[in-house]
Amino acid sequence: MDSVTAYRAAQMFESVLLTPVLRPMISGAGLLGDYELDTLAREIAAHDDIFARLVARRLEGRQ
Repeated sequence: MDSVTAYRAAQMFESVLLTPVLRPMISGAGLLGDYELDTLAREIAAHDDIFARLVARRLEGRQ
């Protein structure tokens, strides 16, 4: 797996983890549906690259 693919996979994994955490936080606002919630989680994952870099290193087989 190349580094770009590993990094993108790590971002997607992080967004999957963020979605259930964000859902109760924004449920009271009534503004965001599932599509917007997924988009928000992806944007957070894209801008927070610490987690993605750690996961990408493991996916690439580096320590």
